Amino acid sequence: MIFQFPVPHNDELLGSVLARFISRQGIREDKVALDLLFGSRNIVPSALLQGHLSDLSRQVWHLWPATTDEMLEKHSILPVFKSFIEPSRYAAICSDLAFDSKSHSMLKTGINASSLEFPAYYRYCPICFNEDMKQYAYSYWRRQFHLPGVTVCLTHRCVLVNSEFDLKPSRRHSFIEASSLSTMSRPSAAEVCEKPMLVDLASNIDRLLHQPFPYISPDQWTVFYDARLREVGLKSTKGVEHHQVESQFSQYWGDRFLKECGLDLVGGVTWLQTFFRKHRKHFSYLHHLLCLQALFPNWKLNDVFSVASSIRVQSAKRVYSSSQADLRAPEYRAVWHDLKKENATLKDIRATREGVRVYSWLYRFDNVWLKEHLPIPFKNNRGRIVDWKKRDLEVVRTLLKIRSNSFDDLSLPRMTQQWFITQTKLRWGIDKHLSKLPLCQRFFIKYTESIEEFQVRRVLAIIVDAINFNEPIPRPYEIERLAGLSEKRIREATRRIIRENLEMVSCFKLPT
Repeated sequence: MIFQFPVPHNDELLGSVLARFISRQGIREDKVALDLLFGSRNIVPSALLQGHLSDLSRQVWHLWPATTDEMLEKHSILPVFKSFIEPSRYAAICSDLAFDSKSHSMLKTGINASSLEFPAYYRYCPICFNEDMKQYAYSYWRRQFHLPGVTVCLTHRCVLVNSEFDLKPSRRHSFIEASSLSTMSRPSAAEVCEKPMLVDLASNIDRLLHQPFPYISPDQWTVFYDARLREVGLKSTKGVEHHQVESQFSQYWGDRFLKECGLDLVGGVTWLQTFFRKHRKHFSYLHHLLCLQALFPNWKLNDVFSVASSIRVQSAKRVYSSSQADLRAPEYRAVWHDLKKENATLKDIRATREGVRVYSWLYRFDNVWLKEHLPIPFKNNRGRIVDWKKRDLEVVRTLLKIRSNSFDDLSLPRMTQQWFITQTKLRWGIDKHLSKLPLCQRFFIKYTESIEEFQVRRVLAIIVDAINFNEPIPRPYEIERLAGLSEKRIREATRRIIRENLEMVSCFKLPT
């Protein structure tokens, strides 16, 4: 049980809190620290989006009564993406980070697919570090310093500095404490930021982290930016003046800064041109902030979200009308019936010139009638109809052969369900369709090895080898060592066999 846990600072990364705990406890083994914090040795720490929060909360709840949502809102970078991700997807990300054994948060937030360049190293403010060491005798990692676009400390207006510690260290299970900066060479003086636009950008990103802005859909962003471009004269009836937009944008930010962020304007159709067309996908917070600040400097962030969230987009299907449509409808309907008799599927009808003509007219002017008189959809069931009873018999026969051939081999790894499935060498997933394979289910229930059975088999393999080579049976501690059984892992049944039952074997002791 944990009896001491550090108090988290405002905007401190969760990984920094855990690193300070490990340092205070004097724990040197990474796996021991993971076992103590999460109750498992198989956790992989993440600097920016730490998962397994429910396991952590269970271990430290009596000292830090924070919910998993509070951990994410106050000690991760996730809130900066909240206004640009659908609420349902954002809730799924929070659930993954809290409860799932494998988190897909980097995919769902769009970080993996995005061109944004996240820092490769932990970043810090030299003045903040010195103040921390004087006030607390330790320092901590700030979450806003590790977001793309943030290059300035808002408190001291100085440029952030890269440390020597990787955000993704080679030791996958380690936590890095910010106080370790005292052991590395650091600049003697902080560099003052001379670019006000970088301070404004860091300030806007900080607002996204702390203020609850509403979610804006891509359709709403499309309407919002269309109106803003018309206001500043960058869009007319001919379309968006992309050359002027790109020139103004590049002149404001500079090519070097855009390249550092991963948003440089290189290639044929750049992301900036796509941004000011119809939004068919979500863009990241940095795409929006860079465009707003460079092209619409008079708009404040609160006003942007207030206006954009109030936009009502109605996607209504266009209805075609014609004065002669009702008169010509019987003619087209009759032709359609003839086409249906000659062709079996809609694809065959539309493969002919007459079919395309009639289908297009009916789709525009007589859509309701057309939907009711479409050909029966063709279903290609080739390869989809499976005789599961027959397949169940075939698979279970294969499994029984594997069981029979491996029964006498004591050196095999633990014969779990996945081990048996792997031995069948079948490409389709047996475990995914197990509910349709009752015989296979019974086989796995009966023949898969438990941990106790596997440990006993390993012990028996050592004893059998000793008998076959006409050697004395090893001592209990030697058997445990040879079988790879530690004091924590060994089960009671295995311990009894080694410690009690082997004492009755006459050849246990070495001959005189």
